[in-house]
Amino acid sequence: MKTDIFRNPNAVRLIELLREQGAVNRSAVSKALKISDATVTRLTNQMLDFGILQETRDSSRAGLKGFPSKLLSLPRDGLMSAGVFIEPDRVQVGIFDTEGLTLSEEQIPVDVRSFPEMVQKASESLRAQLKKIDVAPSELIGCGISYPGQHTGSAGKVQKTDQLAQWPSIDIERDLAPHFDMPIFHMNDGKVAALAELSYGACKGVQNFCYIWLSYGIGGAAVIDRNLYLGERSLVAEFGGIFPKSKSRPSGQDLLNTLKAEGLDFGKLEDIPDDVLQAEVTLKWVARAAEQIQWLCLVIARTMDPDAIVIGGSLSQVLIDQIYDHLIQCETLGEDYLSPKPTFIRAETDKKPHLGAASIPLYYLTKQTP
Repeated sequence: MKTDIFRNPNAVRLIELLREQGAVNRSAVSKALKISDATVTRLTNQMLDFGILQETRDSSRAGLKGFPSKLLSLPRDGLMSAGVFIEPDRVQVGIFDTEGLTLSEEQIPVDVRSFPEMVQKASESLRAQLKKIDVAPSELIGCGISYPGQHTGSAGKVQKTDQLAQWPSIDIERDLAPHFDMPIFHMNDGKVAALAELSYGACKGVQNFCYIWLSYGIGGAAVIDRNLYLGERSLVAEFGGIFPKSKSRPSGQDLLNTLKAEGLDFGKLEDIPDDVLQAEVTLKWVARAAEQIQWLCLVIARTMDPDAIVIGGSLSQVLIDQIYDHLIQCETLGEDYLSPKPTFIRAETDKKPHLGAASIPLYYLTKQTP
């Protein structure tokens, strides 16, 4: 199994080196990892056998005397992974290569928000996609699964959201693993959105940032030194808990509740028509939500002092854009805040959250033990 190679710390370090620097020769590997030439040979031969590494001729040495140098790199099919992103209104399933390029994907609308039906549709979609692109499950390093909910003190478990109230309490190994023919890894929606931005979106060059994910609820993540920071129990940046549910919150569910109080009853966020998005009741909600998000950004700036704060989510992109515009236009985040505002970044991967989910396996295999 491909994941066996990740038990070797030097293999993990080499993968990280190649992801950061691109193709290098064996001599550079020896120097960067501070290991002997013999160890490099054993390591690279093993990784070549696993299909995680490839060797090509160094074109820069063409015509030069001596033994031609070869370059080591990560093949596009070497670290393929799958991503399943479950939302109340849709399930998105995709398969991605080492560089995050889409090999196959499908978006499945949700009519009934039941756990068995949503998971079954996800697993069936993944099997069908693998068959379509002629890839065996064993060729993937794993499948990342993400769904909304605040992480708890128990690994792999999150609190149920109001929209998925029909779901039972989920145990990853007991309730999800049997549906997938490969190792599975879990992280909630706000965290995987940050992973997508970190590796493939607007934050590829940002060292430290916090992410605010706006959907039916409010999620988030913190990235420090280009690494997702989860804390002791994966509870870092669970921003929704800062806003009590007993009061008005800058969340999609709160918007639905606000519209319902005005006689505009929509069951799903995606059901809100364009004319209602531009109606006075919605504009008033956006103005209030933007002020609340501004206050949240003040809290983040004072506690984390990040290079940037990223705004994204599955809430209407029109509404997120309006909140983002408010943040970049406000003169200061709050009273007595004398420092320059952090840079605000609009997320680029909102429509491909399953790419973030597909990033979970490599994150866990290279960064920590799940």
